[in-house]
Amino acid sequence: MKLFQIPAMRDNFVIGNIGLRQLSLLKKQDKEVLPLKVLRLLCLLILFCLFFSGTFSITADIIAAEPVRHKMLLLDESRSQLLYVDQTNSDKNWKLDIENGPAWGIQLIGNNQILVAMPKKGGFREYDLTTRKVVRECFDPVRYAGTMSAVRFPDGRTILGCDRGFVRIFLLDGDGHETAAWEFPAMKIIRQIRRTTRNTLLFGSNSDWCYEVSLEGKIVRELQLLGTKHNYQVTELPNGNWLIAGGYGCFLAEVDRENQVIQRWGGQPFPDGLHYIFMSQFQTLKDGHLVVATWTGHGANDSEKGQQVVEFDSTGHVVWTWHNPQLAGSIHGVIILDDLDTNKFYDDVDFTKDFK
Repeated sequence: MKLFQIPAMRDNFVIGNIGLRQLSLLKKQDKEVLPLKVLRLLCLLILFCLFFSGTFSITADIIAAEPVRHKMLLLDESRSQLLYVDQTNSDKNWKLDIENGPAWGIQLIGNNQILVAMPKKGGFREYDLTTRKVVRECFDPVRYAGTMSAVRFPDGRTILGCDRGFVRIFLLDGDGHETAAWEFPAMKIIRQIRRTTRNTLLFGSNSDWCYEVSLEGKIVRELQLLGTKHNYQVTELPNGNWLIAGGYGCFLAEVDRENQVIQRWGGQPFPDGLHYIFMSQFQTLKDGHLVVATWTGHGANDSEKGQQVVEFDSTGHVVWTWHNPQLAGSIHGVIILDDLDTNKFYDDVDFTKDFK
């Protein structure tokens, strides 16, 4: 039997035939009948008697919520693994060692396949989630060295974001042939690129800056988000605001077109029982919640330091965490599969359309 805590009494809380609204009326009509505190104590006494007799009923909303359980794909940076975790049935869990890994950034590209970037190999790789086999690779270890991000467009084109001394971005056609390239010598760091509905590219660079770049290689917009370091992912919301994972800043932020922070999730000091070092890949769920991979270090056992994945509700409260250092190392990529069809194409344009 699960124990639960009785919340503060409300007007619609009724025990037998006695309700708080009636108690309030008694107080107003005749203060000398009985002190209100005494009546409340009597109500609690009746409640506990009925509870142990097994015949009580309560017309209040005190039903405990079901625990959150997710099905998810995880990229483990520190142990170079891809994992599938099903919290509803652990017998379905599996993990795959990434050859020449670690891999960066997961995207569902349809046909039960995913796309990942391969920094050490220079390019991208596609895996089949059923067979867990490589189905396609596109590498050039010299030209595409340091590929930190690979993003598939709905029309089959692929964007590569490379970090090799300075930022370089390449556009490949559906067959993997290069059709355009841009260099940004003033930008020294790049992590994940994300597409907008205008087919422009969003990414973080130079510690605490975020950029929007056109497919002509022009900077369309830039902003500085103070308190962040190595901004990992930037996505555009339907209202035009940007949602940013602040890396070592340990928070997510929504920033409007005037570069004002509208809301933050996470940050320091940490809530009791939580510890994270770096906010990396995130996903917006249909209910407006945010799930983020909270990377905790390059060491294989650094996942012992704190939570590996965290879920925030729309108000910023933590509603779920995942921490299993025996199964996985530091997680820097996550996709929650609960409502998704792995045979369909998804990118963050799809994930953010229901953002609240």
